[in-house]
Parts: sequence; structure tokens; C-alpha cells
Amino acid sequence: MIVEPQPPLSPSTARGVVLVVDDQMQNIQVVGTVLTREGYEVIPATSGAQALQRIAARLPDLVLLDVVMPDVDGFTVCKRLREHPDTAGLPVIFVSAANDSETIVRGLEAGGVDYITKPFNKAELLARVRTQVDLQRARETTSRMLRERENIVSMVAHDLKNPLGAIRFSAQTLLELPAEKINTASDLTGHIVATCDQMLKFIDRFLNNRAQEAEHERMTTVHISSEQIKEMLTAWYPNAKRKNTTLAVTLSETPLLASGDLFTVRQIVDNLMSNAVKFSPLGSQITSRVYADGERFIIDIEDEGPGFSESDLARIFQDYTRLSARPTGGESSTGLGLAIAKRGADRMGAKLTIDNRSNGQGSIARLALPLALVAKA
Repeated sequence: MIVEPQPPLSPSTARGVVLVVDDQMQNIQVVGTVLTREGYEVIPATSGAQALQRIAARLPDLVLLDVVMPDVDGFTVCKRLREHPDTAGLPVIFVSAANDSETIVRGLEAGGVDYITKPFNKAELLARVRTQVDLQRARETTSRMLRERENIVSMVAHDLKNPLGAIRFSAQTLLELPAEKINTASDLTGHIVATCDQMLKFIDRFLNNRAQEAEHERMTTVHISSEQIKEMLTAWYPNAKRKNTTLAVTLSETPLLASGDLFTVRQIVDNLMSNAVKFSPLGSQITSRVYADGERFIIDIEDEGPGFSESDLARIFQDYTRLSARPTGGESSTGLGLAIAKRGADRMGAKLTIDNRSNGQGSIARLALPLALVAKA
């Protein structure tokens, strides 16, 4: 009698996914019946080679592994799993009729976490399976939480890096100014204060969000004027000037208002401008335009950098993406800026796109927000 694989249970109802490996189909049927009745999803494999193929296609929570099989024995299968980083932590329980101490020790030395002898006691089998599946899922949850925490730390570091760089640049310029240039010093001091205020707002918001991390990140939709966007864009004049890059900002002749979260829009604009400055060649130009297109409020940022390869464009919004192009001024890059910007745009219901310019020189980033209305002049 051939046992068909059990239909997968949804992640919300399955207690765990167990791969049952035995060259005797009848044994798989017996174990499979016990497990499926307890809510486990069972994947059958009738040989060691098939077991490795099944694991490569889909990683289970636990493997119940026979020892004596004609092609690849259970010890060899377990050793191969331990040698690969993706399966090194996968729990394996040997299930075999061999009950001598030497075979049991070999199984544990091969990497097995437990050993059950046939014929097995149903309650004992379920207890051991439950223990190992729960432990594996707890490990996966802990690992996922650690990755998320690392991502959060990286995002915070990234979003504080740009304003800190601007503060350092302004402060360095102040140190080098002759005493008679008081007006310039006043402008730079104002820029430092404004940037510090922005950083403090970011930190306050970050701490508040972490306190409410069980809830969906809150946003406040307000009307954002084209003049406010201009201020965000022109704040990058000092950084562009440092690379002898011209920054041109053009607004629609008619004052416009967009709907969006002001903090998030500023965060997106800063990340896009940071990239534009970072990848612009010395002496080139960055062109920013703010205008209306139908019911959309558009912010375009164009540069004359190297643009993106097809591979870059396919993964440009993924975390830690390293682009083929390199910063022209030796700036560092975490590979997080565009991913952060895209997530912010998605949460607002806005659309963020990045592509190469039609003339083949440089790239264009476009943020499309809902157009609230045309403001009165």
C-alpha cells in the first residue's frame, strides 16, 4: 500500500512539519498516521537520497530517520545535514529496530538529538516529537527576533548617519571661516540646530514606536507644501557643494499640497538625496523637480551618476543591497537607505520608483504622493 503525502496544513494550524524517512512504506504509514492525528504535517521519504532532496526543497521542523536503508544509511544522512550550514541545526531523531548500545551511540555521535527503538510506544513518540518541534520553533523565533533587532539597529544607525555627517561638515566649515564672515557663520549655525532638532525628533519617534511595537507603526497624515519639500531638498546644498556638484531645485509655478506623513517624507527625501550626492561624479548636476501629475504630487530627483544595472534594479529595495556602482567620493554605504525609503512609502500609500534616465546618463528617483489640492497663492 502506497501512502500519499498528507496535504499541508496552514501555518496557523499545523503543530509542526515532520519528515519521516524509512525504506518500508508501511512504517511511514504507521508513524504518519500517529502524527497527522495530532496535527502535524508529515512529509514521507523512502530513502536517504530522497530525504536529502525533500529537505533541500523544504526545510522541516524535525526529521524521524531510519538507520538501515539500502542507498544511504541514516548515519550518513545525518552527518550530511550537520555539514551544511542551512541544516546544521535541524533536529534528527533516529527511529530503528536496532536497540544495541553501539548503534544508539553511533546515532548520537552522527548528530542525532534522540533515538527511539521499534516497536515504539505511541505516547513516547509523540512526547519526544513534541519536545523537539517546540524547541526548534523556539530557536527559529529567537533567531528571527535577533535578525529583526539587528535590522532595527542598522536602520537607526543609517538614519542618524546622514544628519551627523551634515552637522560635522557645517561645524568644520565654521572652524575654517574667517571672523568677518558672520552671516555665513549664522547660516551654518542655523543648519546645525535644525539638523539636531531633526535627529532628536527621529530618536523620540523611534523610542515611541518601540514602546508600541506590537501595534502597526502609526503615521499622521498632514498637508505638506511644495515649499516644505524644497526646504528638504535644498538642505543638501552643502553636501553637494563639497563634491563640486550643482543642485537645482524647481517647483511648480502653482503652490501644491501633498497628503502624507511629514517625518516619513523627510526620511525618504533624505535617503534619495543622500544616494544622488553619493553617486554623482565631481562637477555634475543633481536636478530635483516638484510638480503635479493628475492626482499625484511628484518629487523627481535626477543625477548624472553611473545609473543601475539590470541586476541592481531587480533588488534595489532589498535590505543590505550592494549596488554595482561605487560612491564617487569614497563614502560608505550600508545598503539600507533605499529599503528604508521604500518601506516608508508603502506605509503611506505612496509610490517610490527608481530607474535609469532615458538618455542613459544617471538615474531618476520618483516619489508620488496623493495630491491634496492646489494651494492658494
